[in-house]
Amino acid sequence: TMVKTVSAWIVGVLLAVLYVYAAIAAVGNVLGMMGLAGALGTGLSGSGWLWLSVGVLIPLLLLAAALWLGRGRAPWTRILLLAAGIAVVAVLQIDVTHVIPESSYFA
Repeated sequence: TMVKTVSAWIVGVLLAVLYVYAAIAAVGNVLGMMGLAGALGTGLSGSGWLWLSVGVLIPLLLLAAALWLGRGRAPWTRILLLAAGIAVVAVLQIDVTHVIPESSYFA
């Protein structure tokens, strides 16, 4: 029905916005860490660049994977895939934030 279709689209777009927000926040982290490294008179290490790049790429890759896996499926199945993907993004971002020491980002 029309109500189910419209509501699925609204929820799907809102979930996609969360992926975009995660990617933009990760870009902000890259810029912030580059500024902090400059203020400290150093640069970012190879592992720092790796983790910051992962932070930017993971939301985009998982959004693409959720959309690809959901193609041809029922609308609410696609919603569940998008929700599971953004949950994985959140877990990975929290893990990187709390497990990787900040000192390892600087050369």
